Amino acid sequence: MKKILILCNVDPNTSPRPNRMIHWLKDEFEVSVVSRNEFIMAGVTSYAYNPVPLLKRSMHKVGYIKSILQKVNGDYFGALTRVVLRFINLVLRRYEEVNWLSMVGARTLIPKLAKEKFNLIISHDLTLLPLAFQVKGKSTKVMLDAREYYPRNLDDSWVWRVTKKPVNIHLCNAYLKICDKVITVSPGLSGEYKREYGIDAEIIMSLPSRQDFHPTPLLPGVIRMIHHGSANPSRKTELMLELMDYLDDRFTLDLMMLVTDVVYWNKIVGMAKKRANVCIVPSVPMPKIVTTINQYDIGLFLVPPTNFNLEHTLPNKLFEFIQARLAVAIGPSVDMKTVVEKYECGIVSQDFSPQSLAQELNKLDNDKIMALKQKSHQAALALNAETNGIRIREIVAGLMD
Repeated sequence: MKKILILCNVDPNTSPRPNRMIHWLKDEFEVSVVSRNEFIMAGVTSYAYNPVPLLKRSMHKVGYIKSILQKVNGDYFGALTRVVLRFINLVLRRYEEVNWLSMVGARTLIPKLAKEKFNLIISHDLTLLPLAFQVKGKSTKVMLDAREYYPRNLDDSWVWRVTKKPVNIHLCNAYLKICDKVITVSPGLSGEYKREYGIDAEIIMSLPSRQDFHPTPLLPGVIRMIHHGSANPSRKTELMLELMDYLDDRFTLDLMMLVTDVVYWNKIVGMAKKRANVCIVPSVPMPKIVTTINQYDIGLFLVPPTNFNLEHTLPNKLFEFIQARLAVAIGPSVDMKTVVEKYECGIVSQDFSPQSLAQELNKLDNDKIMALKQKSHQAALALNAETNGIRIREIVAGLMD
């Protein structure tokens, strides 16, 4: 049986793209997974490269400083040493070494992984390409899932521009053209990779598994909206709470959020408490998102283009809204707008202001919302992970041959 190594700089348990790829390939190939923390799945070999635990989702319940101390797991000297070394190497422009310092323990896996003689290595993050090329054999193929346009990933943050941008540019220059295959998530990202690096990145949208259910009817006098995802300053999540101040009394909004920034999360919680039409609800495991949000009427995502990746975002949540048979309400994000207008399954505001989207939402009545939900029902038959799985298997088979 041929061997595939899948590299993840995320948790494959909660990150949809690597999780689905593992499921698609594990029965036909001998699959091994390298990720930050141990990944448990029947028939899959797991390697953890980062012994430092990720911040817990419940971190908003403890102080920020305490969370950071928990993150380094008491290894204060080691953490401080890595920070100093990263700074020195950044100044000296030793970007490859800066990247390795962000992957604690990865180098120790190289001898063990190299012995496995994998036929294909699939990296789900640019930062793991150096590891892929360290362990590949002469005939091993390498594929990158470029989930972001890495040179401009978070270019709205000056800290990111100083500490991460030069590293990502170096990695793109060093590794993109020697990959055997690159895939990405949206036309905007694919076009930029072509323009800047001459790479033909195939678009594989982030589609959820197909669900065989129907749109739920609206409750009398209530229009239930849902937003799920990470609370993130770059995404300006607060705009969706401000939106609720401009909607009529029919509308409610539930937020099913993950915490990535404690200070920002506390801001969102404070804003939600001041609004009777906003409620924060518990998050659910990734496989249960679509079935959980099927009870709602409208999937909401208003995200201004604060950076290049958000300008061209085509996120999981859009397709989860559609698969859940919800009407969709978004701002004029380029690639999302194309999908929504193609399938006629939602509304798009004129600009990214809460007032603009509120104006479109207030025009809706129950019949119109049900018509949009029916359009999502039709779109869900095409926009599902099963179609992606077929294409991924074709790509893998081509690379293997």
